[in-house]
Amino acid sequence: MDRISNLPDCILLHILSFLPTKTAFFTAVLSRRWTHLCHDLQHFDFNQIQFHNRNQTWSDFSSRKRLFATVNWILSRHKAPPIRTFRLTCNVDQFDQSTVEWFIRKVFGPNLEELNLQLSLVDRSYHRVFIPNGVLSCTSLVTLRLNGGITIPSPLSSSCPYHLPSLKTLQLYNVVTSVGNLEEILSHCTALETLILDSIVLSREGQGQLRICFPSLKSLHSKSCFWEPLRLFVIDTPSLKRLDIQVESGFREIRVRNLHNVEEASINLPWQFPVLKFLVKLCRIRILVLRLLVFDCLPDAPPHLIPEFTCLQRLELTVRCFDTRYIMDMLQKCPMLKLLAVVFNASPYDKDPLLSRKWEHPVKVPTCLASHLQLIKIKRYFESRDDRDFFAYVLQHGLVLESLDIQVDRARAKGFPEELFLFPRSSKACQINFCWNQVPYVLFTIMCTYPTNYKYK
Repeated sequence: MDRISNLPDCILLHILSFLPTKTAFFTAVLSRRWTHLCHDLQHFDFNQIQFHNRNQTWSDFSSRKRLFATVNWILSRHKAPPIRTFRLTCNVDQFDQSTVEWFIRKVFGPNLEELNLQLSLVDRSYHRVFIPNGVLSCTSLVTLRLNGGITIPSPLSSSCPYHLPSLKTLQLYNVVTSVGNLEEILSHCTALETLILDSIVLSREGQGQLRICFPSLKSLHSKSCFWEPLRLFVIDTPSLKRLDIQVESGFREIRVRNLHNVEEASINLPWQFPVLKFLVKLCRIRILVLRLLVFDCLPDAPPHLIPEFTCLQRLELTVRCFDTRYIMDMLQKCPMLKLLAVVFNASPYDKDPLLSRKWEHPVKVPTCLASHLQLIKIKRYFESRDDRDFFAYVLQHGLVLESLDIQVDRARAKGFPEELFLFPRSSKACQINFCWNQVPYVLFTIMCTYPTNYKYK
């Protein structure tokens, strides 16, 4: 018995809004009522992968042609009600620019709430899709996501300024714009809560400044490489909860303010002074990730310049080698730490990626090791005899340690697991778990747990 057809139109339209638009239109074959419902859709989601024939690749011209023909047919016949969501995922070439721009102009209106464009350039040409100025003056827009193959132009005139009072989520990936244009857009997003700036290509228009100053912002991800160094980079976000900053190059001065509410942070900066600026401001941090570029500068910083993280519970350190002094110095600053993860990211181009710093016995046992630290994870580890003292130390002084998980290179670990099991442990609940690196320099896999009577398989 067909019970779903007895539901009101508003509920059926809500159900169809969760389906890809091509799938939703298949329901038109059921009856005239479903045909009518399809023409009343307000949420459109088109993905090129749905138009592939078997054994065809993502860049196949025919699938893109079928996609554009379908989108054109649907949008040409759509009259009412107004479109609220438009998502388009496809690859484009220089001949598709005007077509995609027509799609944007067609869906743009005073009721548009989400615009999501994920465009991949087929031939890496400079024929990018230009976002119409009207989109960045849409008062109803709540979510804007632009990914690749897109250029954001400057306003045509001062009489057509940016105005995005309802925008809560702004995500820009690999788009092209200018420093001044980007800051102008951000200055008109007064309600912004989530901001992602990932690999933005900023055109050469002299040295400028970029300010991320939002009282309402809760999540910030910034990963940028600039053509020319910024004179000034400012972050002032009093409501921020999550921070992810990765900048390999691009600014001469950074100012950080009002990060006292951040609970989760990931930092990847190659300069010691900016890293310390961030760490000093993250006083209430609970989860902290220090990426590989931090390892190139922070271990040389005097320990007294690194602040104490009184609320930190999870710490992840990415390293090129087993720098035990760096690890122990960080443990001394985290009295409430429950989980420590050390991730090896040695590159085959490093001169000696397996070189470890000689063990230096700490003057004082870290507070967390004696009272809170429950789990230690060592990922992509290349075993060295110089590291035995570190493992012996944490097993001896880890009074509440529950698990030591090690992912190790099998070719270099002969005898290492058995030797590790012989070290005395202060915590009777402590388990030592091993798994093997399948391929060097790969991401950490699921940890396999072995009992204390471990045997090679």
